[in-house]
Amino acid sequence: MQQWHNKLDPVLKDFIQAILILDSADPPGPEDLPIFTNGMPALLCTSQNNENRLSLYGTTVPTERWAEWRNATLIAFFFKPFAMGPVFKLSARQLKNEAVGLNRWNAQKAMALTIQLAYARSTAEKMELLQQFILSQVAANQRECAIIRYATDKILENPEADVLAHMLHELNLTERTFQRIFKKYVGITASEYRRICQFQLAFYQLKSRQFDKLTDVAYANGYFDQSHYIRSFKEFTATTPNDYLQFGLKKK
Repeated sequence: MQQWHNKLDPVLKDFIQAILILDSADPPGPEDLPIFTNGMPALLCTSQNNENRLSLYGTTVPTERWAEWRNATLIAFFFKPFAMGPVFKLSARQLKNEAVGLNRWNAQKAMALTIQLAYARSTAEKMELLQQFILSQVAANQRECAIIRYATDKILENPEADVLAHMLHELNLTERTFQRIFKKYVGITASEYRRICQFQLAFYQLKSRQFDKLTDVAYANGYFDQSHYIRSFKEFTATTPNDYLQFGLKKK
């Protein structure tokens, strides 16, 4: 098994988390698979007897696909959160439902790539072809890729209420256009995503008990007041901050 994190074109480092190669000549056990293989979107290439199958997985690669290493070489490009959709112009809904075969996504591009892979003389050459293919997709969809990457990172970094207005100005987009693009590729609205990020940051502070009063958590994370924070906490957890600190989260 080979695991490559850094052999990436600099442009792709904004979109690809890691590259994993499973070679039938050096088969791993299930426990040897890196933890990031669970729950991360991936482009998977399965090579066997000079035949190459290509699939996009929007949530996670099923366990049975990893079992194919016994008879094949697997090359997986793992995408960062929210990156796969705009790169391949596939909505979050499309990626959530099931694996998307590359031939169903774009038959012409899939055929061209499959022919190139068939003539590759080594796994390294195949990996380079796949990398160039993803680069071409990033270049073709550069604007939407940049919007989603900027917006998700910016909101995560600063999930206060005014962040959306600042982003619209920076991106030079109308609110309607921005919300449409964001929901298509992220699966929820930018406002919903902001509220989730805001809650998550506040939750980390509460959990680590890095505060003197509950109002400190509320104001530090952009809530109007303590009541606003408590309502948000109950919405996401079905309990109050004080009850969580005393009893933990309720089991449903």
